[in-house]
Amino acid sequence: MKTVTIEGHLRTEAGKKAARQLRSQENVPGVIYGGAQEVNFYAPAKAFKSLVYTSEFQLAEVKIDGKDYKILIINNANIFQFDNEIDSKKLITPLSKLRAWIKLRKNYHSWLLRQQEDIDIFVLRYYVHDPYQLNFLLRCKKPVYFIHHTLEVPELALEGVFTGLIRSKLDSILGRITISKSMGVIGVTDEIVRYELKRADVPGLRSFVYPNGIFLEHRPMVDVRSVNVPELLFVANFSPWHGLDILLKDVVKSRENFIIHLVGKIPENLMYLTKDDRIKIHGHLNQEQIRKLSSRCCLGLASFALFRKKMKEACPLKVREYLNLGLPVYGDYLDVFPEEFKYYQKGNGTLEDLLDYVKVIRYVNKNDVVNAARVWVDKNELLSGLYNYLKKY
Repeated sequence: MKTVTIEGHLRTEAGKKAARQLRSQENVPGVIYGGAQEVNFYAPAKAFKSLVYTSEFQLAEVKIDGKDYKILIINNANIFQFDNEIDSKKLITPLSKLRAWIKLRKNYHSWLLRQQEDIDIFVLRYYVHDPYQLNFLLRCKKPVYFIHHTLEVPELALEGVFTGLIRSKLDSILGRITISKSMGVIGVTDEIVRYELKRADVPGLRSFVYPNGIFLEHRPMVDVRSVNVPELLFVANFSPWHGLDILLKDVVKSRENFIIHLVGKIPENLMYLTKDDRIKIHGHLNQEQIRKLSSRCCLGLASFALFRKKMKEACPLKVREYLNLGLPVYGDYLDVFPEEFKYYQKGNGTLEDLLDYVKVIRYVNKNDVVNAARVWVDKNELLSGLYNYLKKY
């Protein structure tokens, strides 16, 4: 089980004004709940960058003014404090995970309800087939919007014949009711917004496209690209829609000279395709390690099989991180960038097409990539757009 460390401080003031002040200073106000008492704290936004969206359980050690808290993180959307030492072995079985999930979701939404007095509008990440989420929505007296990052039902169906069927069916029912009772739909792409509006089937339901973004860091760009062999970076949890199998099968048939760095857990059924010397496996790396590796690369790889989720558009955080590292990006889907943005290439998903794009961007100035992408990936700018939309209502 992966463990991350976050260092923060206790919050001495509560309320919206204090929270806005913290955010203006690039801090994130947070609450640890589920223990003997709630702990209100804040930490620098960049401290949370090591948290990636994943279906895996993670542990976090949160250090607040000299006191340590052990946290369980599920999907990075919620945190829950354990009073006793956590035995990670007990969080492996489906039953133990289900119990932890139920306790977490119940406490999380109970806590949200208690915040109503200080909140004008709730903007929450949508969580699939969650009855506690629906219960919160029905009891909440303030407007609630959900942010959607994918087409949930098709994605859940990919999990396997039995599990996928049950989970996708549950969300097709609970999700439709939940979305229809919300104030509106927020999606990271126009395609996702259209999908959620269709399944809610509520005339006049509000909607807004709010692309993913990152908090930009202004750091000196290190560039040690090889003039001999182009090196490409592929960071992922390597789910079916990333299409690693498609890429690796193309590599086997290719005679071209290149290096592809794979960062993340490789599925066991694909390991036999990674024996090629041009494939370098790194496993899980932290942000600094990825930054160092990216300095050798000329291109970031997104997804090659988004069609497996019945999607044609996406807006992954990974692409924003690539661009902020000075890497142009190749994928097989539409992102939110305009056609004239030359540092994202929507291709046909073949290695041949990918390498053709490498020839075009191999020697571009990395600082030029960062500067050109800024307006499309800056979280502060995107949040301002969302805020301006919501305050109209």
